[in-house]
This record gives sequence, C-alpha cells and structure tokens, in this order.
Amino acid sequence: MILASLVLSLVAVGWIGFMLLGMSAGDAAEATINILSTCGLGGAPFQTGAGSVLIVFLQAGSIAIVAVAIASLSQVMLLGTIRKYMGRFRMDDRINKLSNHSIIAGYSLTGMSLAQDLIAEDQTFVVVERDPEKILKLEEKGLLYVEGDATEEDVLRKAGIERARALFAVLSHDSDNLMVVLSARGLNDKLTIVSRSTREDYLQRFIRAGANAAMSPQEWASRRMIQAVLRPHLLKLLSSLLDPTVAHAYLDEVNVPQTSPMVGKTLAESGIRKASGIVILGIARKSGDIVSSPGPETPIQAEDVLIGYGQRANFASLANYVRTGST
Repeated sequence: MILASLVLSLVAVGWIGFMLLGMSAGDAAEATINILSTCGLGGAPFQTGAGSVLIVFLQAGSIAIVAVAIASLSQVMLLGTIRKYMGRFRMDDRINKLSNHSIIAGYSLTGMSLAQDLIAEDQTFVVVERDPEKILKLEEKGLLYVEGDATEEDVLRKAGIERARALFAVLSHDSDNLMVVLSARGLNDKLTIVSRSTREDYLQRFIRAGANAAMSPQEWASRRMIQAVLRPHLLKLLSSLLDPTVAHAYLDEVNVPQTSPMVGKTLAESGIRKASGIVILGIARKSGDIVSSPGPETPIQAEDVLIGYGQRANFASLANYVRTGST
C-alpha cells in the first residue's frame, strides 16, 4: 500500500508538473509514464530549466521506489526463510523429545485416516512424507512430520524410530512398505509394526520381514460391504465400537500387572464390573491364548490383558482399579 501510494504521488507530480510547463494532459501523462516506467531511460521532453529539474526528480523518485520495492521483497523473503527455518527447528526439537509415539510412513488416504484416529485417541505421532503437496497439507493441519523417504534409515531416525511405540507402513507400493518394515525392525526390535498390503498373498511376506500385523484394505472393505447387506445393524454396532470419537460405546484393553490385587481372583470376585462399569468381553493370556466371553468364574492371571466394553471415560477407572484395587 505504501509503495502504491508513492507511485501514484509521483505520477501526480509528474503529470501536473508537465502540464504547468505547457504540455497537454495527454502528453503530460505519456511523458510521466514513460519516465517512470523506464526509470528515466526513456526520451526526455525537456532538456533545460524547470523541465530538467522535474525530469531528474521523477528519475530519482522512480529509482528510489524500485530500490525500496527490491529491499522490501528481499526482507519478506528473508523473514519467510527465517520463519520456515525456525519452525522446522522447533518441530525437530519437539520430535526429538518424543518417546512412546507412533510413526505413520506415508500420508496417503490410509495415512490421513490413521492420523485422524490417533488424534481422536489422544496419541502422539509423526508423519514421514516426501511429496511436497502432502507436506503442505501437513503444515496446514499443524501435524508433526519429517520430510523424506521413509525407506531410508536416516529419515526414520529423524522421526524417532528408536524411541517409538509403533509404526504404520502405508506407502502406495508394497515394495516400499516392505523396505520400511525391514528398516524399522532393524532399528527397533521392540517396535509394533503394522503394514498395509495391496495384495493378500503378500501378507505373510510382511510378517516374515518383521511386521506384527499386515492388512489388506481390499479384504477389509469387501467384508464390510458384505456385512452392510447381510448384517447392517451388527456392522453399525461394530463400527461404533471401533470409532474413537464415540464415547458411549468403546472397546479398549487394560494390562494386569504382576502386583495387581486382582491376580488370583475370578471376575466375579474382582468386582470390576461394579467398580468401573466396564464389561469384560475377553482376556488375552501371556501365553497368547484368548479367552472369549469369560464367565464370572474365570480367573485373572498376572500379565493378562483385559478386553472390555463400556464408556471411554470409565477405562481410566478400570486401569486404576486393576492396578491398586480402588477407583
């Protein structure tokens, strides 16, 4: 706005000045624009006297405005670069302080859905992406990200792979996801790795490469489509149970530590239902066995994982009750 005002002021001075020196309005405007647009390199209508002074003034003014414009543009570019650098520095610092977080390798449609669900679950995560357009989307949403190829170990290290809890490999190509799984497993042997596969016959390859689980979106989609026809109400219930944004119907799991007062008690004796309001639907044993629909006489063992159903807020009470014996 300031530069535009200066240009208009200079045009007005030149136009009025040349008319006072005897030129017509059209010729005065043409002469002024000619001098200003060429920074004084165009033809000069006057060579001596007041006309020369006016021309010199317009030449100096046009050069000064160009210089100010260049300086302002340079300042804006420099400030933008500094802000971008400082923003990247702060983000790297936040990522370096993370632990027990998740890493999403690839901001595809699956990656976007994962990010939304992790946010709903109040989980920290870092996205690894190399596509500039997707990087802009990550910046717009204020998400933590590392720009680079997720198949490279140095990039995974920048995302904190050695301190991470889980990694989701959801790149577009199975070969890239396989490389991510291999690299991630080599960098963190305790990491939980879940990979996406476009081919069902590749699922076991991901398991052999080190993934804890591998899933085919096509398989899941086809099953949901069939259930939408055969069991629409059951599908609606299951979808709500697995939706982290639904607070009144929620599935979660709670670990039973070795020091828990619940160890050795049956479900009926534990009083879990009364104390927390959570219904225990299953128990995952340390051996890997799953007890489905456990009865009231089912014993609770050390390092069990209780799989429950209830309101999301009540799971905190359940975890505290299992750990201490009180809510």
